[in-house]
Amino acid sequence: MAVTTPPGGSGGPGRVYRDREDRRTRTRERTRRDPGALLRSPWPWALLTVAVLVAGHWIARLAWGGGPGFPTGTGERFMAWLDGVYAWIVVNRNDSPLFLYFFNYVSVGLGSAVVLINRFLEFLTWPGVTVLGTILAWRVAGWRVALLVLSTFGVFALTGLWDESMRTLALIVTSVSIALLFGIPLGVLAGRSDRFQRAVRPVLDFMQIMPAFAYLLPFVLLFGIGDPAAAVVTAVYAIPPAVRITALAIREVPQGAIEATTSLGSTPWQILTKVQLPGARRTILLGVNQTIMLAVSMVVIASVIGAGGLGDAIYQALSKVNVGQALQAGLAIVMLAIAMDRVTGAVGHGSRGAAAIPERYRLPLLGADLIVLITTVSVSRLLGAGGWPRDVSIDISGPVNAFEAWLQAVLGPLTTALGAWTLDWVLGPLSTLLGGSPWWLVVLCATALGWIFAGPRAALVSAGSFLAVGLLGVWANAMDTLSQVLVASVLTVALGVAAGVLMSRSDVFAAILRPVLDAMQTLPPFVYLIPAVALFGIGRVPALVAAVIFALPPVIRLVDDGIRGVSPAALEAAVSQGSTRWQLLTKVELPLARGSLLLAVNQGLILVLSMVVMGALVGAGSLGFDVVFGLAQNELGLGLASGLAIVCLGLFLDRVTQGRKVQRA
Repeated sequence: MAVTTPPGGSGGPGRVYRDREDRRTRTRERTRRDPGALLRSPWPWALLTVAVLVAGHWIARLAWGGGPGFPTGTGERFMAWLDGVYAWIVVNRNDSPLFLYFFNYVSVGLGSAVVLINRFLEFLTWPGVTVLGTILAWRVAGWRVALLVLSTFGVFALTGLWDESMRTLALIVTSVSIALLFGIPLGVLAGRSDRFQRAVRPVLDFMQIMPAFAYLLPFVLLFGIGDPAAAVVTAVYAIPPAVRITALAIREVPQGAIEATTSLGSTPWQILTKVQLPGARRTILLGVNQTIMLAVSMVVIASVIGAGGLGDAIYQALSKVNVGQALQAGLAIVMLAIAMDRVTGAVGHGSRGAAAIPERYRLPLLGADLIVLITTVSVSRLLGAGGWPRDVSIDISGPVNAFEAWLQAVLGPLTTALGAWTLDWVLGPLSTLLGGSPWWLVVLCATALGWIFAGPRAALVSAGSFLAVGLLGVWANAMDTLSQVLVASVLTVALGVAAGVLMSRSDVFAAILRPVLDAMQTLPPFVYLIPAVALFGIGRVPALVAAVIFALPPVIRLVDDGIRGVSPAALEAAVSQGSTRWQLLTKVELPLARGSLLLAVNQGLILVLSMVVMGALVGAGSLGFDVVFGLAQNELGLGLASGLAIVCLGLFLDRVTQGRKVQRA
């Protein structure tokens, strides 16, 4: 290849230039694909599968006017049987021994616990609750977090949602107590027993795949509508991180410390209580933090089954398309979530707050705190204070609704056009393709995709999942939901990979974006629906927008971590061969970060599914609407069948995106 020599003759800069060009030429020759590389890649086979589906759809449409839908007879009989089960439970709830001596007692106990905690908070009065929360935050996390907690109580009061906030807080305390009561002992067992860990891992995987909406109906069946069902479903939803992180913490205790204690004749109980639990304390507290955050998000969702509190305030506001009221309640939930995250996170990271003061001052300080609390409660009760008076509040719903109307007037034509284009040219055709193709062809293509991307086991899971969806009798709505998930997932992965790459390239950009991602991951999913409705109104498009924003943070983080974790030696070797920055990204960094990328896609898909289903509250329809409708109209068959179909879609998406023999982060 002819190389133009820059000024400077045959030596110096010219020689360096020619050497660089020679290295680039050799690199291009070495990286040229061999003839079989294309066939070994899964993507051509995946595109071929999609092409077969499209061709089959058009052949069926031209020849028979459309593909045959899945036979509905089995699904109708299953729903009728579930309705019969629900009717039997309603009639025999007070006669069956299973309910008389177990479920009814649990229901009464949980309901009483929520009521007692709520009454205790009422007894303290609003000044007492504020003082108690601020003191606790100061002692465990420091004065900055204490100011945050004080601001949170101020938001509860000034939004006029004090009573709703206290009810939500009581439900969270009850649910987290249940989750930790069972989760930490199970985590200890999993940390000490390999056999138990192997047995419990698939159960935890399944629980974390299930969207939150799918948890609601089974517990409504057992505990009815109200606080007991909300407490149990929230506890069950929040248990997995408590078990997983506790097990990890126990296993990470240095083996040398355990062996030294064993050599001194310690019993297994002494090893657990004197070595493993103290050594794992910090990590276990981080698990408690994650449990609390999941409980906060689920308590808000549980408003659909009568939990009340702040979640019900958002639910009622969204049902009336009142963005101002929804934002007001959403602000209170956001402050509650951030405050609880900061307090428990500070404990988990070892921040001692006021406990860092000298030992001789701790007891007098504790006594002073108790005196302040008792005095505050006593004076407040003498003055007749209870909850914060509603007439002393700031109603921001009017200005917010006025701003939302102005925003609609300015951006309405743009968002309407964008939403219409998305429905007409992207979502509509994809939904027609999946729902209008022969059902057996869709099942075969799903099976093929499972085999291509993750192997024979994933293919069997994919086939079983789609067949189960059809047998449940909700094929059409499931395909519509799947189309929404796929569209939102493509946007999420594209934006997440781009942002993650930029974040890995620039430490300044990473420093700016990281606290934003932290805040976004703290917010309950319900909150994301509010700005989406404000911009796009009611329908499927705002559900997609909320799903994309909700799923972005973990995708961005995983891509950034994966690229930053690439071996510096590999990068140096590629640079020494003359690779450009684009070649470094596409030929070295992204391939070596494949495990993190697959996990990012996996997490993005599962989070999008959970949020798209929740989009039924703002008019997204399909399976989420069937769940809500079944809850509202006591049609257990339709609601539970739709919930099971959501789980099946989650299993399919999870298995396909796990890849072949990729280590999980």
